[in-house]
Amino acid sequence: MTLWKSFGASVIGPGHIREGKPNQDAWKAFHNTWGDGVIVSDGLGSKTYSDFGSSAACRAVTCAVYACRDKKEIDQTFLYDKIKSNWLSFIAPLESRDCSATCLFAFRLSDGLIRTGMLGDGLIAVLKNDDTVLSLAEDKANGFSNITSALSEKTTDKEWRFQTLQEELCRAVLLCTDGVSDDLTDTDAFIRGFITHAVDSACVSASRNTRIMLEDWPVPKHSDDKTIACLFRREPEDE
Repeated sequence: MTLWKSFGASVIGPGHIREGKPNQDAWKAFHNTWGDGVIVSDGLGSKTYSDFGSSAACRAVTCAVYACRDKKEIDQTFLYDKIKSNWLSFIAPLESRDCSATCLFAFRLSDGLIRTGMLGDGLIAVLKNDDTVLSLAEDKANGFSNITSALSEKTTDKEWRFQTLQEELCRAVLLCTDGVSDDLTDTDAFIRGFITHAVDSACVSASRNTRIMLEDWPVPKHSDDKTIACLFRREPEDE
């Protein structure tokens, strides 16, 4: 039986260390009998409790996917509404405007599909079995790159981007915050190389090596928090 596993890491950016602020990124993985998935969230730096908001976003997606586990068809509106309502519940009594955070996820249930969703910036990249890369990223070509969608009380379904793929065609899905994605000059090459190298290691080792890579990020003067999470397929013979 095919197994889906995960690894990831999140490191605080030099800018937040200097300012005495916490890491405003968060990530989470879940593996249960009903499904597997990873979530990444980046708290908006201008918000007072964005670190709390990003952590709550990861929990909100996990609970929303659980609510979909027995559905024959997953309605995207239902999923988005669940994520939003869960998130608002988890951040209470704080105001949503003080906790805004992006939200990226990838999950699989028992219907043979991988579903990915994205609210805000960052990157979702699927490495397919034929070594091609399929990416979702926020379009920043409109000149408003400092403005991004995020979880809030006013978030609408139209702000989400969503894609569904056949599970059997996917080798791995990588999620990362803009602290990583904004620095990539050849995204496809990075995705192929990073995933190919990482998935050959044990998950604990892959997480440790990812953390080391992020701490030694080669782009000079980049002060943002950085987070990567990966959901990947491992065949029984690989164990």
